[in-house]
Amino acid sequence: MFKIDFKKSDRMLIVLICLCVIFGTVMVFSSSFISAYIRWSSPYKFFLKQMLWLLVGFGAMFTTAFVINYKFYKRHAKVIYILSWLLVVAVLFFGASRLGAKRWLSFGFFTIQPSEFAKIAIVIIIADFISRKKDMIEKLKGLIAPLSIILFMLCPIALEPDLGTPILIAAACFAMLFCAGLQIKVVLFSGTVGALLIAEEIITKPYRLARFRDYLASFINIDAASYQVKQSLNALGAGGFFGRGLGKSEMKLMYLPEAHTDFIFPIIGEELGFFGACAVVSFFIYLFFKGIKMSKHMPDVFSEYLCLGITFVIVFQAVINLSVATGVFPAKGLPLPFISFGGTSLVISMAAAGILINLSHYGKR
Repeated sequence: MFKIDFKKSDRMLIVLICLCVIFGTVMVFSSSFISAYIRWSSPYKFFLKQMLWLLVGFGAMFTTAFVINYKFYKRHAKVIYILSWLLVVAVLFFGASRLGAKRWLSFGFFTIQPSEFAKIAIVIIIADFISRKKDMIEKLKGLIAPLSIILFMLCPIALEPDLGTPILIAAACFAMLFCAGLQIKVVLFSGTVGALLIAEEIITKPYRLARFRDYLASFINIDAASYQVKQSLNALGAGGFFGRGLGKSEMKLMYLPEAHTDFIFPIIGEELGFFGACAVVSFFIYLFFKGIKMSKHMPDVFSEYLCLGITFVIVFQAVINLSVATGVFPAKGLPLPFISFGGTSLVISMAAAGILINLSHYGKR
């Protein structure tokens, strides 16, 4: 614990994150009020839920930014990792199923998605490992422990089934290890093995194989792209430079599925145009370079790689979401951090941002 001192915080980071989540809440309402009215006879259904989670998120961000010292995570890294793993495993036995996937734990009035906690837990444990065993990372045998840690967490997540989150976590962890001195040939070898595992997961799941075939065919003929991607591109194209205007999207009229969750970015592009979409992209570019810059001025190795890991997780997830929405990557269900509708995702993203704010207290001036 430590005394609150706003003067030492990165105030620009705080302001931009707060503006982003408020903007996201506005866009959730704009993109969901039609579908909410049709499904629940209340246009405010998703908006009110998002407002509730936003309040919880602000509480989580305040706590991780100004109440909990970052050294707490180092002292309790193993406990955080084990508890997160137990939650992920519990999903396989007691989880609630939605759309053929079992990824949520239900607690009556609310549900949580444990894989969201896993993103931060594994970053913390890898940062702790690097701080203790950094010299071993350059040696091949030194990778046995971090690889075991990563796979131990990813296997139950993959069984949910969920392919996007394991890809995100693995990418963030290997980026951390690479920054810590992992040889490029090991990264390439690991990437090849990972690609083979992903290929196996795609081939053995017919719905993934069909989605991937549509993705490949879309490079030759855009009409072969999946329905969601085609509607997403139509929305982005319809926005032009200045957009149709806030609340005036046509694609959210039940043409674009998941318009308030995974595909909220095309609605932003349609309503606010090219400049609105660029503002969103610019925020994540700013966050990436801010995280990199902050990491260089951290007081110790753990804080340096914790800063990098959290930055990588948030920004890589944004890259995947934006790439899916623009047809660069195959369709994959990952929300846009801070902006998409979703309780656990929003709270964990804001809590992670709070850790970055906390770390900014200790940057060497």
